[in-house]
Amino acid sequence: MNQEKVLAVLPNNKEEAVSVREIAQAMGIEITSYMDWVRTRAAVVRALGALVRWGWVASDERQREEGHKIWYNAYWKTELAR
Repeated sequence: MNQEKVLAVLPNNKEEAVSVREIAQAMGIEITSYMDWVRTRAAVVRALGALVRWGWVASDERQREEGHKIWYNAYWKTELAR
């Protein structure tokens, strides 16, 4: 898992921002069990955290429109990343 792979699947604007799960799916990461997903999520979150600190990625908390009404972070590339 590296930052270049994560940046490659992130959208360029806030309106198209995606969640950690959508990022992993776009990267083609196989998530066959819950423990695999926990490890995958931790790796993606670490990479995203570094990119946010460096100013390459932005995020905000959103509430799901459908299903469970839980909050999640959505991520997208910033102007600096272009």
